[in-house]
Amino acid sequence: MSKIFDDLNEWFSGTNRKTTKSKTPAGSGGGSQSRRSANKPITKAVKIQKTTNAIKAVNNKVPQVIVKISGSSKGVDKAQAHADYVGRNGEVELEDQDGNKYKGKEQQKDVLGSWKAQGMHETHNTGTKREAFNFVFSMPKGTNPEAMKEAVKNLVREEFDGHKYVLAQHLDTDSPHVHVIVNATNDRGERLNPRKQDLHNYRVNFVEKLREQGIVATATRRIHQFKYREGYRQSELHSSKRAGQGVPRKREPNKKEMKSIEQTHESISQQYRDYTQSLTGDHRELKREIDKLVKSKSKLKDKEQGR
Repeated sequence: MSKIFDDLNEWFSGTNRKTTKSKTPAGSGGGSQSRRSANKPITKAVKIQKTTNAIKAVNNKVPQVIVKISGSSKGVDKAQAHADYVGRNGEVELEDQDGNKYKGKEQQKDVLGSWKAQGMHETHNTGTKREAFNFVFSMPKGTNPEAMKEAVKNLVREEFDGHKYVLAQHLDTDSPHVHVIVNATNDRGERLNPRKQDLHNYRVNFVEKLREQGIVATATRRIHQFKYREGYRQSELHSSKRAGQGVPRKREPNKKEMKSIEQTHESISQQYRDYTQSLTGDHRELKREIDKLVKSKSKLKDKEQGR
């Protein structure tokens, strides 16, 4: 089985790149690219420290951040409808990339009007490409909401520089979360094209921004924690909703799926072991934390076999 990434440190530190961008308009000299972050490259020493902190956080069961794309729009009409939803029809404050705040139906009803002036297609049903992305940043119950919102604002200001966006925080569920609607095209004509690795990079950056606000969290893929998701595929969720059946019931993996999961976990274990062999004596803490994590896989397997 091939490696998830060539560099294990990137499992926890993310890659030193900004979101993938598609081609810029003809004649602008741009091309398909993945822009490097404006930040200085992460040194190996910093990566190793981040890896140590992340694995220690997993072992200590520190809360995991959630960052996901909840949808997209091919026209201003659908993007505005989503803005109405996240603004709770005027009851929840919306804030844009310049810090302007909108409260009440009148202020929010055309909050994305300037997006249309920028060239965004008007109607979703006749659109041919994704014009806006809907992101959700979430944390567990008990997280300081003001500090969390500030962390999200700092993150999107950095990650979506040059893009128009609006955001709103919802506190009416167990998990405080922030919705962000981002115009796919920035002021240089580049278009967002977020991939799975970009989402992981957002999660890693979210952890850093939360830390700056005094909130401890971590961003680790389930696979690297020797966990797996019991439930349903996104396609199953959409099919069930279209059929009017609501959210499908979660299910446990069958024998074939469980065998594949175990093989993947063993591959990850081997990568951890190979990685520890490359570490020097100065990295005893990291070796100790990896050993603790790998041993947890055996405990998890015993638990699964005993259920």
